[in-house]
Amino acid sequence: MLCQVQQPLNLICLLAIIQIIGLSLFARGFFPYKVYLSGFANVTSVPSWPDVTTETITRPTLIEPEFDQLVFIVVDALRNDFVLGPDSGFGFVKSQIELGHALPYTARATAPTVTMPRIKALTTGTVPSFLDAILNIAESDTSSSLQHHDNWVQQFRQTGNRTIHFFGDDTWIRLFPNTFTKFDGTTSFYVSDTVQVDLNVTRHIQPVFAEQDWDAIILHYLGLDHVGHLGGPYSPLMKPKQKEMDQAVEKIYEIVAQQDAERIKRDADAKGTLIILCGDHGMNEAGNHGGSSIGETSAALVFLSPRFESRPIINNNINSKFNFEFSEDDTRIFGFPVIDQIDVVPTLASLFSFPIPKNSLGKVIPELLQRNNHGPPIQLLRALQLNAHQLGQLLCRMLPDLVYYLDNPTQALSDTSISNPMGQLYSRAIMDHGKFLSSSDPIIAEKAAKAYLEFIYEAQSQLARTASDYKLTDMAIGTCLMTISAVIFIYRVFFFSDKLSSLWWSTKIVMLGMLIAYFISLFASSFIEEEHFIWYYFISTLFLLLALQSFKIPNKNLMQQTWLSILCILQLILMRITIAWDGGIKLMITEEIKWHLLAISLLTPLLWLICMMWRSSGRINIQATSGGAGYIITICKVMLILIMTLTSSLIFLYKIRSEQPSQQDEETIPGLYRYFMSQLEFANHLDQVALGKLIYNYCGSGLFVLTALVYVMKRASVLDMEGHEHQQQEATKTQHYLDTLLCMITPTLILFTRSHYAPLFIIYTVQLYLLRKWHGALPLSSLSPSGSGYHAGSGESTRIIAFLILCMIHAAFFMTGHSNSIAAIDLSNAYIGVTGYDTILIGALTFCSNWSTSIWWCIAGWILVADGQGSWWEYATTHSAMFSAILVVLSVAVTILREHLFIWTVFSPKYLYQMAWTCLFHWCIQIMFGTLSMRFYRVLRKQYSVVVSDE
Repeated sequence: MLCQVQQPLNLICLLAIIQIIGLSLFARGFFPYKVYLSGFANVTSVPSWPDVTTETITRPTLIEPEFDQLVFIVVDALRNDFVLGPDSGFGFVKSQIELGHALPYTARATAPTVTMPRIKALTTGTVPSFLDAILNIAESDTSSSLQHHDNWVQQFRQTGNRTIHFFGDDTWIRLFPNTFTKFDGTTSFYVSDTVQVDLNVTRHIQPVFAEQDWDAIILHYLGLDHVGHLGGPYSPLMKPKQKEMDQAVEKIYEIVAQQDAERIKRDADAKGTLIILCGDHGMNEAGNHGGSSIGETSAALVFLSPRFESRPIINNNINSKFNFEFSEDDTRIFGFPVIDQIDVVPTLASLFSFPIPKNSLGKVIPELLQRNNHGPPIQLLRALQLNAHQLGQLLCRMLPDLVYYLDNPTQALSDTSISNPMGQLYSRAIMDHGKFLSSSDPIIAEKAAKAYLEFIYEAQSQLARTASDYKLTDMAIGTCLMTISAVIFIYRVFFFSDKLSSLWWSTKIVMLGMLIAYFISLFASSFIEEEHFIWYYFISTLFLLLALQSFKIPNKNLMQQTWLSILCILQLILMRITIAWDGGIKLMITEEIKWHLLAISLLTPLLWLICMMWRSSGRINIQATSGGAGYIITICKVMLILIMTLTSSLIFLYKIRSEQPSQQDEETIPGLYRYFMSQLEFANHLDQVALGKLIYNYCGSGLFVLTALVYVMKRASVLDMEGHEHQQQEATKTQHYLDTLLCMITPTLILFTRSHYAPLFIIYTVQLYLLRKWHGALPLSSLSPSGSGYHAGSGESTRIIAFLILCMIHAAFFMTGHSNSIAAIDLSNAYIGVTGYDTILIGALTFCSNWSTSIWWCIAGWILVADGQGSWWEYATTHSAMFSAILVVLSVAVTILREHLFIWTVFSPKYLYQMAWTCLFHWCIQIMFGTLSMRFYRVLRKQYSVVVSDE
């Protein structure tokens, strides 16, 4: 019944609403918050010492603290090689490591490697939900607060009523509201700022540390991450930024060392200060993060303290009676151990004597808990016991029998009525621990430590493997709703289409086969990671097939058919160039050539616009009834050219400024362009933000003038037709201004694209020209001679163009270095003309900057539909059917593979991208703006066969 709706727009809107509701339900079920144990751990829930019944010596309830003050320094995106590598800029930190005064590690982070999930991991010891990667971009979001989730920040604060100050990334303030006594937050997403964002943190060091009214200070620096986003890990700004961070650490170390010495003189019970330098995640070779590559998951972690200078455990490797391998994983990077990032949480709990947060999956770092190589490992064994008991409580949700072993380890071991390997392992560790406390035998201590660690590793492994708490009901209902929408779209495409012609049947079968192959690929993680090859293969195969099909087009002689085939072959050549651009061609382009290509890229749409304005001037024949409109049209065209010239010039200036910030770098710019920059006096005094805003103003002015031009053309056309009602009408001609719209938008899309990808727009323009030539030669609506067997209806041609554009928009997306990884999201052009952070605005700019080439081909598709006699609704419905089918198949795939090893590193990011493709690209850009553009920027003009002579 739905397919009988008279208006296609009503049907598409109805199905779009059904699909979005289904997608929302599915996302709610697939990306839920993890269910954690409620409440906060406290000292009453910790286990007693194993020899509590016989020991007469009074021991602390938890453990004797090693330190009483903490400085926790997070340097965003601090990759391990930035500190531990041979080319590190952290000179002071490396000197402390070489002297044995610091303990360095590579801390493994898990995907998604973005700030909010990693802060949660560093403070709660849990593996955060993938939904946190989405909430990470929402500066105003408070739903992910850790105010009611157990974490070391709250535990540290509540133990002894301690005072914590914070300065840096305001994500911490949102996660821990009403926690910090003194705080000053900075916006984490304004990536254009690499200087002030760190100075706002460093300026607090001297005055805040000097007051000595703190027990812990947390600092979170963002500048290094911003440098990575803008220029990658090998940016000229990276090494100076590392040195700046190193100087900040050295300054803090010197202040703390002096204060600790004074405190210990005044109070013999003072413990000293621990300094932790760590990264929340790393970055890949492009400077981005969010995925699971080695660079993104390898963060630096260094423990420093003035106390370490006199500790034998760090200064040397003296053999002791108590010695065993602490880790099952002997992997070493740069010669230093590798641990899990979440191990920081139980380690801090042990070092500062507060309960381990309830939901922590981390394990203590033993090296930090041995006060002296020659002393008994009492503290270490107690820390391991607390760690094992805390993980055992979590494991009880999976193994209920384990509760008996945790509460009564000695009795449970001798009870033959139950058998639990994990419980027996814990009980044996407790018994050996108790024997050591009675005998101080290092062999028994080693045995107990190994048993504890074996239990901890196994418990951690089992807990880490547990799946998220999916809401399968929501996922099933959502999938059903999306399936209903997709089925109706597909039904309308296949059963409301023209009869299958012998001309296009093979093409349509190949297209259907390609879609089925793509659907199958969504069930394989490797194909999702390498999806770009699929679209490259599809588009190349399709052009080759069309080249062969060109020889079957009726009403064309052999020469004409050969020419159409050559057009498709040329497309193949251009496709090969665009595919190879990101992989190798851009690497061969020098700085000077890059600026020449950028200038040509901006000049191409301007020349295209001038040609169109010139050619349309000869075609317009406004009669006397609308003679005044002719002058208005001419003025509008001149204004369009002037506005676009100025816009392109300002964009070129912005690109030069943003990529060559220093005076020394300007020497690499050709003299012609330096002269050009000097002539734009009105823009030279503007900063980058003001210049970006000015560009937006001119772009808006250009679209306004274009809209005015089309309105005048429509009005003049109506007057022209009313003045010739007595004449015989021969035909109706459709004249559209979508190509003018594309010309006006292209410079803005280049602005949103990295400069070395700008030449792709030149190639795309040539491809569109060739495609229009080929498409214009097809017999779109006419029937072939009877008996020929051909019936090339406009609907078939429209669907072929729809599939061709589907391939082009996806291929263009991957051609600019993007992938299905969150790390591929480029933020470098998302802050053009923006002074602060706004979730909706930055989100829109991020989408436009990452999908710029796809948006270009989307508008190109509108042009191809408007050029021919195909129906816009046929085109829109075909695209809706394909996007809907892809979404349904992917939803089924992630549901079936929800227990897959790569569900959060491969399939979940792909689903997020598909949500953006469907909701933002397809429904917002392609359907909503496409429908408005097709309705407004087309002008119907009547052609007449009888012309009245002059009176």
